[in-house]
Amino acid sequence: MPLAIEFPPTSAEWTFFVAAAVILLGPLLVERIGLPGIVGVILGGLLVGPYVLGWVEREGVVESLGDLGILVLMFLAGLELDLDEFQANRRGALTFGAFTFTLPFVLGIALAAGFGYGVATAMLFGSLWASHTLVAYPIVREHGLLRDRSVGIAGGGTVMTDTLALSVLAVVAGSVASDSRPAILILEVAAGLVVLALVCAFVLPWATRWFFAGVGQYRGARFLWVLVALTGAALVADRAGIEGIVGAFFAGLALNRLVPARSRLMEQVEFVGGVLLIPFFLLSTGMLIDPEKFTEKRVLGIAALSLAVVVVGKAAAAYLSGRILGLSRPQGQLLFGLSLAQAAATLAAVTIGVDIGLFDTDLLNATLVVVLTTVLASSLITRAAARGVELPAVEGERLAENVFVPIDGIGDPAVIRLAARLAMAKGGNVLVGATSVASGERLDEARDRARAAEQVASAVGAEASSVVRVDTSPASALAAVVAEHEVTLVVTGWRRAALAADVVLGGQSADLFALADVPVLAVLNARDEYRRVVLALDRGDARHVAERDLAVALASIAAAGARVRVLVIAPDEGAAREVAAHLGDDVETVVDSRSRREAVAALAREDDLVLVPGRPGSSPLHRDAVAIASLPVGCTVAVPTRPHAAAALVTGTPTLVGSRVG
Repeated sequence: MPLAIEFPPTSAEWTFFVAAAVILLGPLLVERIGLPGIVGVILGGLLVGPYVLGWVEREGVVESLGDLGILVLMFLAGLELDLDEFQANRRGALTFGAFTFTLPFVLGIALAAGFGYGVATAMLFGSLWASHTLVAYPIVREHGLLRDRSVGIAGGGTVMTDTLALSVLAVVAGSVASDSRPAILILEVAAGLVVLALVCAFVLPWATRWFFAGVGQYRGARFLWVLVALTGAALVADRAGIEGIVGAFFAGLALNRLVPARSRLMEQVEFVGGVLLIPFFLLSTGMLIDPEKFTEKRVLGIAALSLAVVVVGKAAAAYLSGRILGLSRPQGQLLFGLSLAQAAATLAAVTIGVDIGLFDTDLLNATLVVVLTTVLASSLITRAAARGVELPAVEGERLAENVFVPIDGIGDPAVIRLAARLAMAKGGNVLVGATSVASGERLDEARDRARAAEQVASAVGAEASSVVRVDTSPASALAAVVAEHEVTLVVTGWRRAALAADVVLGGQSADLFALADVPVLAVLNARDEYRRVVLALDRGDARHVAERDLAVALASIAAAGARVRVLVIAPDEGAAREVAAHLGDDVETVVDSRSRREAVAALAREDDLVLVPGRPGSSPLHRDAVAIASLPVGCTVAVPTRPHAAAALVTGTPTLVGSRVG
């Protein structure tokens, strides 16, 4: 009797085999014809789903992993948003965000109402086109335009549009699940959002810092904690009557600075999310598509008009924002190209709309047509516009993005902790290690010291790693570490000396300032805690603007890392006002015409971190810094100095005029 073979099999092995094949092969095939990889996964889901081959059922494994994938997608959307760009371009981001949300939102509502859909469906449909996803961001990185103003405005606008679009989703979804009157419903959703915001703004960051500084020093534990935070915020949102993806997005914002963009932890999250969970969400979305519906005039009409809504709304928003904010024509086109793509929030919202019964297959299929079209068009328009945008006058990474602490001689744990707090203030990474060792026993000792130093930084809660560079020359070893790890700031211990010329840094016999080719912060008498940051200026600093700006930037970062105030000691009112205007609200100024040493002796305390701007030349640690370090008050003294080649590393700003540092 012949053996009956069931096809398609219903086992978990078969489901994962088909899913893995689609996730692997789909992007490879469509990228060969110039389409984004997500198109291949969605089309693959359509192919193996119930409406075509019927090889895999959506219910069960695919749907469950897809639900988790949508949470990870929105979590990463919040985690990867550039909050510094939003702060630096706040006015532009708010202006553009208001236009690029409102115009497509209103047009989308009118379109859905014109096709006979109800108020709730029309509002949710309008919110689909009000957000945008920066799928073309790698293109602007490729063209060296990450610091361009229009890119910063687009990134900042994403914070606003995603938040507003998900708020609309929360209200609409709540209206479906509740029988309350509209006024009461709005109050219920508002109360839920307040609870969620409080949990994500205060409880979640505090708990994450506590965990990272304790048992979370083990990398696997940190990754698992991120999953706990992500799903926990989604559960809080769900209990508050809000869709879980809103909680996931808020959790991403909450951990934005605690998971550095270039850290191993971020790589782990992006790997698991990007390789497995998010593709399962795209796969499950593709399985919802009924290809027979694509030939219906109604679906084609909704898709064509929706595409017009997106194009007209986003183009008008970019044009109006460009005129108001003084952007050039290529910059306006770049703003349009970046904001055109509809992907993350749109796919999440349309899936929720189907699940809660507000969207039918016509709206789903039309939405997916728009998503695929705008993702492709966004890449083409952004690439064309980027060619016409001039490179920013100053390029570079943020000052505290990758902080390196050499431990060859002075591996002071307090210096390492200070470096860790500087990095954590801006969501950066800490790298510790030896830069020049010989082979044999010294290499093993250097590795042990590097690992011990890494644990010191991790105990603060920072994302830390260690390195040991084998080289016979301190100069080539340090230069290699700076280049290979894209170091943006070197923080080193400073040995007390009677004369500035005798100062030795980091145990290096050579001049660390000359070797690093990036800003260097030399620290003497470091402490684990400090209660105030003191920026000590004198009249000579006005002649060395670059060094003064570096000190101001580091004062801002150090104060943010320790959550303390900044005291500016300046020789006159003009200098005090100019510097204080770029340090935020939590700043105090004192005008003192005495010498810098006398002013610090009178005003500084033992628990102060005193920043003294360096001086360009062969002896950056000038006599003022050495004199202050010898004061009986015993405060921590730090001297930041920047080489000429590193001028771009202070938040992309060469001077204080017209910009906010830090």
